[in-house]
Amino acid sequence: MSPLLGMAERGVKPEDLGRFVFVSDPQVSPDGSRVAYVHTRVDMRGDDYIKHIWMYDVEGGRHTQFTYGPGKDSNPRWSPKGDRLLFLSSGRRPDAKNQLYVIPADGGEARLVAEVETGVQGPRWSPDGRRILFSSRTWEPEKPKSDVVVVRRLFYKLNGVGLFPGKRVHLFTVPARGGKPKQLTRGEFDVAAYDWGPRGLEVAYATNKEPNQDRTHVKDIYVASLRGGEHRRLTWGSHDIAALSWSRHGLAYVGHDFHARGATNQELWLLREGEEPLCLTSAWDRSLGRGIGSDLRVATPNEGPVWGPQGEALYFLTGEVPHSSIYKVAVDGGEVTRLTSGVTVDGFSYSADFQRLAYVAMTATEPNELYVDGEKASHFNSRLLGSLALSKPEEYLWVNERGEKIHGWVMRPVGFREGESYPCILEIHGGPLGIYGDGIYQEFQVLASAGYAVIYTNPRGSAGYGEEYASTLNGRHGTVDYKDLMDFVDDALERFGFIDGSRLGVTGGSYGGYLTNWIITQTNRFKAAVACRSTCNRHSHHGYSDLGFKHGESGNMGYPWRDEEKLLAQSPIRYAANAKTPLLLIHSENDLRCTIQQAEEFFVALKEVGCQVELVRFPGENHELSRSGKPKHRVERLQHILRWFNQHLKPLGTTSEEAETTPS
Repeated sequence: MSPLLGMAERGVKPEDLGRFVFVSDPQVSPDGSRVAYVHTRVDMRGDDYIKHIWMYDVEGGRHTQFTYGPGKDSNPRWSPKGDRLLFLSSGRRPDAKNQLYVIPADGGEARLVAEVETGVQGPRWSPDGRRILFSSRTWEPEKPKSDVVVVRRLFYKLNGVGLFPGKRVHLFTVPARGGKPKQLTRGEFDVAAYDWGPRGLEVAYATNKEPNQDRTHVKDIYVASLRGGEHRRLTWGSHDIAALSWSRHGLAYVGHDFHARGATNQELWLLREGEEPLCLTSAWDRSLGRGIGSDLRVATPNEGPVWGPQGEALYFLTGEVPHSSIYKVAVDGGEVTRLTSGVTVDGFSYSADFQRLAYVAMTATEPNELYVDGEKASHFNSRLLGSLALSKPEEYLWVNERGEKIHGWVMRPVGFREGESYPCILEIHGGPLGIYGDGIYQEFQVLASAGYAVIYTNPRGSAGYGEEYASTLNGRHGTVDYKDLMDFVDDALERFGFIDGSRLGVTGGSYGGYLTNWIITQTNRFKAAVACRSTCNRHSHHGYSDLGFKHGESGNMGYPWRDEEKLLAQSPIRYAANAKTPLLLIHSENDLRCTIQQAEEFFVALKEVGCQVELVRFPGENHELSRSGKPKHRVERLQHILRWFNQHLKPLGTTSEEAETTPS
C-alpha cells in the first residue's frame, strides 16, 4: 500500500484543526436500538469547542443532534429502562462547571437535576432508575471565611483543576426527578472510585482515610448504606484501586500492589463476600486502562470493568501495541480474549442483553468514528480527510540492545519522491508510560506535510509491552530510554535511505519534553529541538509538580532531601553547558504537572552557556494544551514548531522567508 493517502494537492496544516469532528463516549440504549454519543467540533471564531449529545438510530442508520443550547453537553447515560438520559452540561461562561440534567429519551425539555458549586462528576443511575449517584469537590468540613489559602496536605493542587486546599472529593445522591443533593461521604479523604450496589441500597467506594493518605498508593473499599450508619470496610490496605464495578455476581475492581512502583500492571480483581480478592488477569502481562496516544480526539471516560449479562465474564479496554482493544476474561478463570482488532478503540458500551456493541475507534489516519457491531457507523471526517494528502505511518519492528523486537513507525513526507533526501523529526511520547500505536496525530501530519520524515517508537519505560519492560526505567531516567532512542535513530538511518542524517530534529511533550532536553545535553547529532511542557530539573520538580511528591517512591526513586546527587544526575540542567542544539521551549503558564518554572530554569541556563534558545509561553493553558487547549493556541503551538524546524532544518523547497515566519 502507498504510504501516502488521498489525491489532494496539499497536506495537513495547523489551522485544519477547526475542520475536524470528534466523536466520543458511545452509549447503547438498553434495548440496543440507539446509540447516544458526544459530538464535538471546534469553533475557531469563538476560540472554543461546541459539544452536544447526538443520537444514532441503528435500524435507520441516521445520526441526529439530540441536545442543543450554548453549553457543552457530555457524559450521556441511559436510565435502566431506557426511557431517560442523564448528561452533564456547562453554561456559556468559560469557567462554568458541569451540572446534572435529565431528558426524556424521545426528546423534549432537559431538566436540571443537581447544581453544585464545584460541578458534578461521574454520574451513575441507581439500578431502579430512581436516584443518581455522583461525585464533587466539596469543602470539608466547611468553606473558609477568608481568601487566604492554608495548605496542610501534600496533595493540594492538580493540573486542570488548580488549588483545592480544604476541598475533598465526596459522593452525593439526588432523586432523578431533581431536588437537593444528599452528601453520602464526609471526612478528610477523597473518593477515588465508586459504584451502586446491585439492589441500589448501598454504594461501594474506594479511598484512603488514614492521616498519611497522600504518601501511600493504598486505597480500600468501603460500603455506605443509603439508610445511614457506619460504613463497612471490605479490604485492608494492599492495593491501589482505580475503578469499581459491583453486580450481584461480585465486586470487580482495577488495582495493583505497587510491587513495580508506578510501572506495576493494573490488574482486574474479583471480590466476593467472605473471600479473598482473586486476580483474574495475573497471567496476562498488560496493564488495564492504558491507551494509545493521539492529539485529535476527545477522550471517553473509563468507568472500569463491565459485567457480562449473566456475570460470567468481565469486559475492559486497554492498550497492547499497536492498538487499544476490548477484552474479556471469564470470572471462573481462563485466558484474556481480545474482541476487537485493526482499530484503536477509545470507549465502548453494550446493550442490556450484550447483543449490540458500540465503540469509537481511530486509526493513524482517521480520528475516532462510531462503530456498531464492528461496522463503521459514522463518517464525520471522511470528506475532510479525502481533501487532504495524508502520510500513512509505516509500521515495522526494530531490535533493541536486549534483543527485543519493538515497534517503530516512519512517515514519509507528503509529496515524497524516490531518490531525494529529507530532514527527519524524532517524536517522543510522554508518560513515560505512554504508548505510540495506531493513533492519529495532527502534529505528525503537519510535519510530514511540511516536508519532514517523522519517526517514533516506544522506548523502555513505555506501557504496552508488559510490566518488566515498563519498570526497567524506574530510577533510571535518561539511561535505557535514551539508549533505545539513539539506537532507534541509527536503525532508521540505515533502514530508510531517504532520511538525511545531517538534518535531524527532535521533539516531545511532558516526559518526551524531558527526554528532548536530555538528548541535547548528551549529543549534538540533532540540529534543532522543540521541548513541550518539559522538565529539566528532577530535584526541584519533586516539589513543584502537582504529583511530584509521588516520584520519591516511583519514577525517579529518590527524594531531594536524601538523594540530591541521584536526582541531579538525571537532570538535563546539570549538563546544560554541553548543549549546542538550538532549542525551542513551549510551555503553558498554568501547567501544574510540569510547571513553567522548569522551562524558565532551562531557558536561563542555555542562555548563559550560549546555546540558542527561545521560550514560548501560553497564558491560561495547562498541561493539556496540545490535546484540549484553546483552539487558537493549539494552532499557534503547531505554527511555532514548524517555524523552528523550518528555520534550522530547511526542508527542500522551503524559502528563507517561510523558514523565518513567526506565527501571527
